Amino acid sequence: MPAAPHPGVVMNSTDIFEHCFDHLTEEDIATLKAFFRGYDYQGATYTFLSSYIWRKDYDLCWEVIGDYLCMASLDQDHEEPTAIIAIPLTKNGTYDTAGLRATVLEAKRRFDTHGIPFEITSIPGHMVHLLEEAFPEEMIFEHERDDDEYVYEKEKLITLSGRALHKKKNHLNFFLKNYEYEVRPVTKDLLPKLFALSDAVEGDHERTEEQRHSMEAEKRAIAEFADHLEDPDVYSAAVFMDGHLRAFAMGERLSGDTAVEHFEKADVNYRGLYQVICREFCRTLPEEIVYVNREEDMGLENLRHAKEALKPHHMAEKYTGTFR
Repeated sequence: MPAAPHPGVVMNSTDIFEHCFDHLTEEDIATLKAFFRGYDYQGATYTFLSSYIWRKDYDLCWEVIGDYLCMASLDQDHEEPTAIIAIPLTKNGTYDTAGLRATVLEAKRRFDTHGIPFEITSIPGHMVHLLEEAFPEEMIFEHERDDDEYVYEKEKLITLSGRALHKKKNHLNFFLKNYEYEVRPVTKDLLPKLFALSDAVEGDHERTEEQRHSMEAEKRAIAEFADHLEDPDVYSAAVFMDGHLRAFAMGERLSGDTAVEHFEKADVNYRGLYQVICREFCRTLPEEIVYVNREEDMGLENLRHAKEALKPHHMAEKYTGTFR
């Protein structure tokens, strides 16, 4: 049996893997980016920047084991520490069955040592077979529908053409007919206005502690993202009306033909504004970007309805793997 964590002992993320995402050196950053760019993971969380901006809230740690980069997230909010691991990343664009198996088993050994259940989460659907080949009949994979990501055709988000998107196009046309607006790139000096708009979108209703924590975590991530707005692979759009910020969107390149939109907020008092900010964000993307990943719905019914109504081109499925 694996050893259980000693009661009252707070683990550090580096108890699992050697490095944390805080205090990265230039060499660390180069190493991490090489792995993130080494394969088309087709997942919004599988970018260096996405991991970096959420590092403090998810206590991310990492280590190169064998030929693969392992990452884990540690949660201290439970009576006993819990952790999850992402699928190991490759730097050379390929996966070796024996090498992947050895790396995963070593990562599992670290978890077992601390008495933490081992599971690999957010496994892109097109990568499940790699683990099945490395662990034949040894792992169980469960589809996590709430984590599936919505991927759209960029041009359709811009034009909203076709009968299926007719209602969305009506909202867009209403806005264009009734309002004047200006589009600018998001700049770091806009942070206070980004936060104010985020608060306004959430409303002033009473929130649970978990909801308050989630809002503050998102603000920290937005602030971190703002430090990278000058990166050529980072894209943003802000909509101003009468000099006031009314909507913004920010994202980055995910692969050669796909971008991911990490943040999107719009003042709900203006019909069609969400369609406008989505369109304007897509217009900032390079010509070679064909698809836009607009992330998951987290199982929220209203958000799922809104994302499905935009008619995604396909879903980037996600799985969780555990040992039998």
